[in-house]
Amino acid sequence: MKAPNVIVWIVALGVLLGGCSSSQPPTDRLQRGESFPDIVLEAFDGERLPVSHYRGKFVVLNLWATWCEPCRREMPALQALAERLPADKFAVIGVSVDDDHHVAYEYLLERSITFARFFDEGGAIARSRLGISLYPYTLLIAPDGRFVQRVPGAREWNQETVVALLERAYSGDYSGLVGEPP
Repeated sequence: MKAPNVIVWIVALGVLLGGCSSSQPPTDRLQRGESFPDIVLEAFDGERLPVSHYRGKFVVLNLWATWCEPCRREMPALQALAERLPADKFAVIGVSVDDDHHVAYEYLLERSITFARFFDEGGAIARSRLGISLYPYTLLIAPDGRFVQRVPGAREWNQETVVALLERAYSGDYSGLVGEPP
């Protein structure tokens, strides 16, 4: 195999295994038990809601982009998760970090993604407030607003074991959660 082809394969493999990155991985680390920053999320219709709006629910906050293949593959599993979990106890939230909100909104409509959908133009808030620029990236937040777990990369969110872990986490049992140690 010629050297240029090897380089292309190495880069492609890195993207598939590691997710999509617009620069560096997160540097500012939230610790489990810390209050999650009360960032304000902007819906595609212009409505603005703080993360604290979801207090009382266990939040699965997913940062994604249409240009990110692992993000696109993960969307159906997140939709299935949102449909399986009781809405009075859980909130699945997708935050697009695309540069153009029209592209992201059309993508969601075409795929019938109905969970809470927000937009962070170019990932500005994700980078500045959360230190995240690798996608997909999911943050788990307890009903009391405290940070629980970071989950970099795509996951099969609708698997029975994951649903059971999230249901236990709602009650404060975080053992066995997938992702990086906080």
